[in-house]
Amino acid sequence: MVSRAGKSERAYPAVVATRAVARDGDMRLMFDASALTKRYASEPGRERVLALFQMAGELLVAAHCQTELASALLRRRREGNLPPAEFDRVWTAAQSDVADMIRVPLDSHVERFAFAAMEHGPLRGMDALHVGSALVARVDLFVTADRRQAQAARGMGLQTELIQGDSDVAATGMAA
Repeated sequence: MVSRAGKSERAYPAVVATRAVARDGDMRLMFDASALTKRYASEPGRERVLALFQMAGELLVAAHCQTELASALLRRRREGNLPPAEFDRVWTAAQSDVADMIRVPLDSHVERFAFAAMEHGPLRGMDALHVGSALVARVDLFVTADRRQAQAARGMGLQTELIQGDSDVAATGMAA
């Protein structure tokens, strides 16, 4: 379980991954794959993701998040944006981080909430499973970089932060 993230001395060319360690905060945060990927990539929104890791008391992910994270990192490698050696280092760090997080198991409750989220808006199944997992886990904040997913999550009553570019103000909100 990740409780308080501090920066490690590990540094990768163009990509820095910080290691999650024990935390003092009491906020339960869930990251979807689109937001979590920013932890390992030099792209807009990365600084905000790192700051949220620092603030969290508990970090949670959906059961399938690591698979989606792998897909995103592998895509970057295939496209030439992540050299193979760098991919290996980043993927190792990502696997270690996810292993330290609380994984919300996929069960019938998650699936029911995912279905309800898809009724709220046009979500892909995997995105809806993140929302369903966050609802089942009763997180304090759901973090995503996907605008549609954020809208659906807010519609389901989740306090949600939409990660945008670092120069943008992060969009937070709670359903009325």
